[in-house]
Amino acid sequence: MAAILAGLDAAYPDATCELNYSNAFQLLIATILSAQCTDVRVNQVTQELFKKYTKPEGFRVRLPPAELEKENPATGFFRNKTKSIIGASKGLIERFGGEVPRTMEKS
Repeated sequence: MAAILAGLDAAYPDATCELNYSNAFQLLIATILSAQCTDVRVNQVTQELFKKYTKPEGFRVRLPPAELEKENPATGFFRNKTKSIIGASKGLIERFGGEVPRTMEKS
């Protein structure tokens, strides 16, 4: 694993994440939305989405699935992505107090 990561760092020394986010939870949501979609489109959707819903509780407790589906149709596969976002939010609330674990060992 270390050799692979070192090889990627050498091959792509200036690589950056093109998704816009300000915390680990937003990165998780943006990553879910990015499947089969461009980062530009995801950033357009999340710009408004992250203003409304800042924590897992917003997606899990306050937002009916049909409402979230309306928020992200431009990313494609919006029904599956909605299920994934709500499921991830539920898991974070139930298993980690609403926080994204910082390491694999904590998850």
